[in-house]
Amino acid sequence: MSDTASARAAARVTWALPLLALAPLAVIGVLADRTSGGWSGISWALLTLSFLLAAFEWTAVLRHGTRRSARWGMCILVHAVLAWQLIALLMRA
Repeated sequence: MSDTASARAAARVTWALPLLALAPLAVIGVLADRTSGGWSGISWALLTLSFLLAAFEWTAVLRHGTRRSARWGMCILVHAVLAWQLIALLMRA
């Protein structure tokens, strides 16, 4: 693989997509009662989507690695928010 291709692949590993999928989930938690049937289903669907996107990002990390501390910081942020949202949903279930 060329240096340009590996740099481009490493640039993809920003963890932004899982975090963007979690944003509506946080808004639902703040503005609505997650225990209602519709909001609960939407919340679980968004959390599942975020977990899948995080798994996709991990496959990219394992294939290409990442060297920038900012990307690791974003990784830690995504995993912290994922854990926080999972605990919040389980507490309301």
